[in-house]
Amino acid sequence: MQASKTLDVYYHDMLVGVLAETPDKSIAFQYDSKWQKEGFSISPFSLPLRNDVFVPNERSLDRFGGLFGVFADSLPDSWGQLLLDRHLESMGIKRGSISTLDRLAYVGKSGMGALEYMPSKEADFNYQDAGLDFDTIARECANILSSKTSDQLDVLYKMGGSSGGTRPKILLSEDNREWIVKFPSKNDPEISGKCEYEYSLCAKNCGISMAETALIPSSVCDGYFKTERFDRKDGEKIFTITFAALLEADFRAPSCDYESYFKLVRALTKDATFDKEQMYRIMSFNVVTHNRDDHTKNFSFIHTDMNGWKLAPAYDLTYSDTYWGEHTTSVNGKGKDITKEDILKLGMDAGLSEDFCADCYDEINTKTKVLEKYLTMVHGSEEHIPFQERLKMRDKS
Repeated sequence: MQASKTLDVYYHDMLVGVLAETPDKSIAFQYDSKWQKEGFSISPFSLPLRNDVFVPNERSLDRFGGLFGVFADSLPDSWGQLLLDRHLESMGIKRGSISTLDRLAYVGKSGMGALEYMPSKEADFNYQDAGLDFDTIARECANILSSKTSDQLDVLYKMGGSSGGTRPKILLSEDNREWIVKFPSKNDPEISGKCEYEYSLCAKNCGISMAETALIPSSVCDGYFKTERFDRKDGEKIFTITFAALLEADFRAPSCDYESYFKLVRALTKDATFDKEQMYRIMSFNVVTHNRDDHTKNFSFIHTDMNGWKLAPAYDLTYSDTYWGEHTTSVNGKGKDITKEDILKLGMDAGLSEDFCADCYDEINTKTKVLEKYLTMVHGSEEHIPFQERLKMRDKS
């Protein structure tokens, strides 16, 4: 297989620019001249709209495989990367033999967000029903996660190989709307789908903007979480960039504070009050509901020609912990033992009124009481048996 050395980057069939591998394996980028006149900066802090050859710093090799963050956003995360590696190995291609640009070429036109990469090496992605029911898909995902073989590897790759995040998922098209369906990972409890669904309902009730969500019934667990994609609307791809990409930050390390997030919102949305209020609601919700996996890839902006930069709808709101027992993103410098005063301070520092901050926090603190059953669950209890163990128990019974 011939390695990719350059790739063209497109947005809505318009050439954005060219990516090229440098001798030290970094990936340089230059905007196309027409895009410089008619387009927008796809990463305002790292890639301003000018006629330069941009080369990422050496830290990008560890964080993004030599890419600027905005292009790394197009690459699949743990689950999608695992599927791609298994898919390549099934064709006799060793995972270590392909470059970062090769991986983008495999993404091609199928990545999350709106950027596309040519020439493409992507498989024939098909988001339609592949003839498998959701419980079967969950079992096949569990087989892959446990390093077992799966007869449905190609199907799973086509249905979810471009997806982000750590949990197994598929991309689904129904009635001209596009969705993401999540399945439990290796150690997730069987209630994880129902938990995220009920969190989404509660978040919306707390005034947080989210895409439409649903719970798919299951005979082996309490259901699978389903959410509509906000990077797709009426068949059009919406430009999306994560906070991690904007900040060129490693989302795996706890390196940011919500103060930085408010600064991002103020800078990109021109201090839009609605977006600042949304950021405040999400921060408060995450703290109150024990969503500690609040890293920089779990927040995004979207860009449209009509509205410019706006905070994307919230996503990945669910009960979560971290290895170190603290929030990945700190609040007023704290990763745990966060107080109401800490939260109010950040909101007011961002220009929100004290009355709004206090009332909003109190409202969220009250409305999230319905989630207490998830906040008080003890690991090791019946409900917290990992999904894969639950499958084994059901198979034996």
